[in-house]
Amino acid sequence: MDLRTMTQSLVTLAEDNIAFFSSQGPGETAQRLSGVFAGVREQALGLEPALGRLLGVAHLFDLDPETPANGYRSLVHTARCCLAHLLHKSRYVASNRRSIFFRTSHNLAELEAYLAALTQLRALVYYAQRLLVTNRPGVLFFEGDEGLTADFLREYVTLHKGCFYGRCLGFQFTPA
Repeated sequence: MDLRTMTQSLVTLAEDNIAFFSSQGPGETAQRLSGVFAGVREQALGLEPALGRLLGVAHLFDLDPETPANGYRSLVHTARCCLAHLLHKSRYVASNRRSIFFRTSHNLAELEAYLAALTQLRALVYYAQRLLVTNRPGVLFFEGDEGLTADFLREYVTLHKGCFYGRCLGFQFTPA
């Protein structure tokens, strides 16, 4: 599934789930589910155009024409896998949320974990875009400005990496 279609499907499902859980009353779990789907919608909508821009320049950093692989492509792949998992989980919730066997707390925990991962992936995409804007075209690493490198690394270390462990461990190795 292409990125735009995946994002549109995820946003549609998120909005449907927001509407459903918002109508379930003032309970904490329903509010958290509504909030997590609002977060998924926001992150997906913000991430999709940025991923498209990265894909548009990723070929400039490939090892060679026969090896379409680099960190930008890996970042896009990882974000797509996270979006695909959230799409799958959102479909599951939409189909099963009325069932008496629906495990609300389990599904909420899964959604919150993957939303945290998606949020951090969006931050990583932001940093990748900053690299592209700051560097000369086709240059991968910072050149010259030591202060910029230090600022960039200082910001990078503030990213929360724990969300990629636990429930989300290894999700990028699943088919997207």
